[in-house]
Amino acid sequence: MTTEISFDYSKYNFRDEVEYKYIFQPGISERVVEEISRIKDEPEWMTQLRLKAYRYFVERGMPTWGADLSSLDFGKIRYYVSPTDRKFRSWEEVPEYIKRTFDRLGIPEAERKFLAGVGAQYDSEVVYHNVRKELEKQGVIFCDMDTALREYPSIVKRYFGTVVPPNDNKFAALNTAVWSGGSFVYVPEGVHVEFPLQAYFRINAANVGQFERTLIIAEPGSKVHYIEGCTAPIYSSESLHSAVVEIIAMKGAYVRYTTLQNWSTDVYNLVTKRAFAYEDAVVEWVDANIGCLVPETAVFTNNDVKKIRDVEVGDLVYTVGPDLRIRTSRVVGKKSNPPRPVYKLTTANYREIVATDNHPFLTLSKEGRFFKLHWRMLRDIKPGDLVGVVGMIPDKGKPYKITFKPSVNAKPIKWPPETTDDLMWLIGFYLGDGYLDGEGRVCFAVAENDPAAKRVKTLLSEIFGVDAKRQGNVLRVNSKNLAMFLTSLGLAKKAREKRIPKWVFKLPRSQKLALIQGYIAADGYVRSGHKNLSVCSVNKKLLEDTKLLAITCGLNPLKISKWQRKEKKPLGRRKKTYTHYFLYFSDQIPDTEVYFVPVIKIEPAGEKKTYDIEVEGTANFIAQGMIVHNSKVTMKYPSVYLLGRGARAEILSVAFAGRGQHQDTGAKAIHLAPDTTSRITSKSVCKDGGRTSYRGLLHVAKGAKRVKSSVRCDALILDDRSRTDTYPYNEIHEDDATVTHEATVGKIGEDQIFYLMSRGIPEQDALNMIVLGFLESFTKTLPMEYAIEFNRLIELEMSGSVG
Repeated sequence: MTTEISFDYSKYNFRDEVEYKYIFQPGISERVVEEISRIKDEPEWMTQLRLKAYRYFVERGMPTWGADLSSLDFGKIRYYVSPTDRKFRSWEEVPEYIKRTFDRLGIPEAERKFLAGVGAQYDSEVVYHNVRKELEKQGVIFCDMDTALREYPSIVKRYFGTVVPPNDNKFAALNTAVWSGGSFVYVPEGVHVEFPLQAYFRINAANVGQFERTLIIAEPGSKVHYIEGCTAPIYSSESLHSAVVEIIAMKGAYVRYTTLQNWSTDVYNLVTKRAFAYEDAVVEWVDANIGCLVPETAVFTNNDVKKIRDVEVGDLVYTVGPDLRIRTSRVVGKKSNPPRPVYKLTTANYREIVATDNHPFLTLSKEGRFFKLHWRMLRDIKPGDLVGVVGMIPDKGKPYKITFKPSVNAKPIKWPPETTDDLMWLIGFYLGDGYLDGEGRVCFAVAENDPAAKRVKTLLSEIFGVDAKRQGNVLRVNSKNLAMFLTSLGLAKKAREKRIPKWVFKLPRSQKLALIQGYIAADGYVRSGHKNLSVCSVNKKLLEDTKLLAITCGLNPLKISKWQRKEKKPLGRRKKTYTHYFLYFSDQIPDTEVYFVPVIKIEPAGEKKTYDIEVEGTANFIAQGMIVHNSKVTMKYPSVYLLGRGARAEILSVAFAGRGQHQDTGAKAIHLAPDTTSRITSKSVCKDGGRTSYRGLLHVAKGAKRVKSSVRCDALILDDRSRTDTYPYNEIHEDDATVTHEATVGKIGEDQIFYLMSRGIPEQDALNMIVLGFLESFTKTLPMEYAIEFNRLIELEMSGSVG
């Protein structure tokens, strides 16, 4: 019998439409703390402990070491959000909208295939908990912390806060004050739980804090493996995950705690994890931290439009704030990804964008009587859904300074030192009906009765001091210098080669509008049977430029359609096909900076190389006139206090930092008893400007004889923009302690890549193999199904197919 296991990264990044039972306003106070305790109907001692912890939280300052937390605003976080006030023991009892979430994450399937017990937490509350019947019969308790407080109050009161006291650090104090959910595990003496217990923590709402509290008690001689997984969808504003984990491993007990986290790019992950290991006990922390990436194609900067491949770190781009106002923010990261499937999304006003299926877009949806904003991935958007597009963009353009060197051998002309509205109107008309006849003649195909004819002739005289002569339906200017002037501005000679020069996109709105008006005066009209104004051209690229320019002006250009006709010729002669394109303009022009339009079509667009940028602060930018999204910080240092003779600690930590991420992780081994051993292994990979830091403490107390400890930190840097740091602290108070510390930093060698590629392995696969080999010491500690998922996540991060 074969069991197939399938893991898909896309299942993590979605957001449910939920009407919550409880949803607190942002901000924290004693009243908030008391209300959480009241809703849960807690005993008085827990309420008082929460209030005491809140006072510690207020008094303690923010950590100034480690990652930058300066932008974390506690006043914007919701400290309690609950979709239900019930706990469910049967999967069938769980509400459908929550069930769908965990079905998509594979939780029920995992329960059936692999797990001894499952817990599922949704925002602030655990909504589902179950444990196999045979374990219940052996006395194993696996439930949420709220249930444990209610049904096993003496055990909880005895151990809660003894491993991580409320005043340990600011975030431990915060957790103690507002904790909700988490897992409670109790394994009786001598009982071995052969299959993993798993809890899954899901942040679904925006600006929410998740503060689960986990307490694991392993009685003497018992054995348990606990696995936690965490995800969140992407939002425009930050969420906070601040958990506390306490483990008590009694004499001879074995506890392994594995974490697989894939928080989105807007989650602060700040947790405190600590274990007490008594005589001959073994505690193993196995920890992996991974973030996610997002790609795109073309970007609106503060006074320009650039292809994303040309955007550089440090550029200022337009971005949308929480008030839906457009502002500028700095690009702080950029990456390119190998080819992968992409899709074209088209809106009702024919904004078109090509993106990967997991690229997030700003959307608007109705929830009850209200409309709410969400970031949704392309794969979760369907025709009819409303997506955000930009209307009136702030005008930061400046006139273009003209540097022209005329020919001294030709008749002189005059020209302006910088662009003006009149000049841009004339250039627009030239793009439509102008051309160069040889090197010394500029022509405009405009009939004498055309209303634009008089203005063309007048502007040529006023701006350049030249006289245009009419020949039939053409105005002609015999001027080599005028032809040279137009060529110097990037205006091509032939109709099919014309493009709007790049410098035009940097002009003030009035000058860009003048060019569009001039172009419409030349080639614009209302087609028979159509109500909208259109511009006709044989040059589709020119119309695409015009559409993009119009969007930057706040206009509402629509689709570009194709029209063909075949020329009628005498029998026996080949017929010629003429192709024209039409760009339509809507007469409805929104006067807001951001508005929402329906999606009309999403279709495959082949496989293409993609790019990604990260924008400081808002983490979104404007591409093709649409609003798209692009991990915050992880600070986590699991620790083991070795309190009894012969206790052992094993801490294995893996961190993968991509663009815009700082994974500040490490471990602590505190030897307080003789004959204790510890081994700390830290593996980190950073790419695309990501940063990893190892921050560890090895402490050997006076009287802790014959301690053996080894610390190994291995870092792999995949490019010149990434960074890794190691901050080891050793406090040794016994001379007979055996302590080793190794640190290595390396890059992937060209010879390694060449060796694998010479054996027919593609370059991206070769990179994946090397990185996965580097992380093998972690993956081989996982059960098979989790190792597969971890490897898949790493491959996705490496390939760029996460975004």
